[in-house]
Amino acid sequence: MKKNITIYLLLLAAIFFACSEDKGNYDYAPANNLKIKGIPTDTAVQSYEVLKLVPEFERSLLPSEEGLVYSWTIEGEEVATTRDLEYTIPGSLNVGKHDCRYIVTDSKNDMKYFYSFNISVTSPFSWGYYFLCEGANKESILSYFSAKEGTTDCIHVDNIGGYSLGSEPKAIIEQFGNISSLGDYYYTFYVISAKGETPTIITDNGAFMPTGLITNSSFMFEGDSYNPTDGVMMATGTPYFISNEKIYSYNSGLLYRPAQHDKEYKWSHPASYYSYVFVFDELSKKYYVLKNQINDPEQGLVSDSYALDRVIEIKEQPSYEGQTLITQSVGMDADAHVLSLALAESGKINLVSLQYIDFRAAKDEDPEIKEQGILKTSESLSLAGADANTRGILVGQDWYFVVGNKVYTSPVLKPQLADLTTLPDDLGVPVAVAVSSKETHLIIATYDAGSSHENKGSFALVDLTTKEVKVHRNVMGKCVVAKGYDANPWF
Repeated sequence: MKKNITIYLLLLAAIFFACSEDKGNYDYAPANNLKIKGIPTDTAVQSYEVLKLVPEFERSLLPSEEGLVYSWTIEGEEVATTRDLEYTIPGSLNVGKHDCRYIVTDSKNDMKYFYSFNISVTSPFSWGYYFLCEGANKESILSYFSAKEGTTDCIHVDNIGGYSLGSEPKAIIEQFGNISSLGDYYYTFYVISAKGETPTIITDNGAFMPTGLITNSSFMFEGDSYNPTDGVMMATGTPYFISNEKIYSYNSGLLYRPAQHDKEYKWSHPASYYSYVFVFDELSKKYYVLKNQINDPEQGLVSDSYALDRVIEIKEQPSYEGQTLITQSVGMDADAHVLSLALAESGKINLVSLQYIDFRAAKDEDPEIKEQGILKTSESLSLAGADANTRGILVGQDWYFVVGNKVYTSPVLKPQLADLTTLPDDLGVPVAVAVSSKETHLIIATYDAGSSHENKGSFALVDLTTKEVKVHRNVMGKCVVAKGYDANPWF
């Protein structure tokens, strides 16, 4: 019993001693907790737009922000470490909703405070005017000018969704139709440059994100390199590309083998309306029609629907020597397809139409294909000042030509030039001409190499009914191709 009492007394003494030595090593002061406010739970922002967010703090004790460390994240990736956010939304960030978080750390006690929110990214590229331009180092730049009333500035990008547009810009080809993922009708278009890791990027004017990339790895068969210089979209929806002076079809995400012919050709300037292509040969200096081969077992010929292996001659063509192709367009004329060409030489515009007839004979006749490629018309119009810098376009049944700051027009039938309008004389030289989606306005891009402005390129919109001219000065670089995707052409 005495032993138990002794042990008990020793325990009491130990507890008393420990308590008497406690000199306040424990901090019982309450934490200065922080509450984050002032950030919307869902913010709509466009790509390339600056997102500005200014949070408000409430602290449970003192209002001091000393020792606070900040972090902003989008989809888990840190994008800023400042108290307030001022962040340019990159074009590589997909259109749609993104999870974001604002994290504030109190470095005095390592307490972390979180605020979660969303941003809904939309594309600034929609209905408007698109200009494929060449930068100072030949880099490809796509400039966009919205069709919305009041727009004054272009948006300029050298990539789409983080994929570089490359260099040496060449062409844009397009197709209009339904894009199910967007639930509406938009232009799908292919941006073509001669060089770069992604020489051709497929996108649309709805989401403006890459829907396809055409590169060296796109070939179905090995041994080819992709250096595109032009392209054409068939009415069937199949695009064809000129690369290394050969022509390739693009199907299901793959470039097919080049068309194979019995002699050498160097193709350029493709144009199409139906299921074949008019194309120029740089060797013979003539246009030809390219089509799929006909099955002919006796000759050992096998049809290949993916390659334009058959070359059809167009007879009686005039010489194109010393002339510059201004524009070309394919249309229907009765039972034939017609390639309409406008070419310029010093003081003159030459108009040429090449006709290709393709039909099968009646069942009770010889079943072989009947076809014929011939010169339909060729005539010249005198035009003072016309030269290699002349630009033009065919709209419906009328030609339009830009020489210096003068715009002329001529009907296709019985051509005769007439003044349309005059542009301001300080815009520079014309470099590209296009037409708006509904064919109501000409889009005339110009370039003034001697301008003191950073952007030396301008463009004018010419109303084809009223002849009114609206000018947007110094909004872009040197345009190579202009496109009018400013409205739904079907409605």
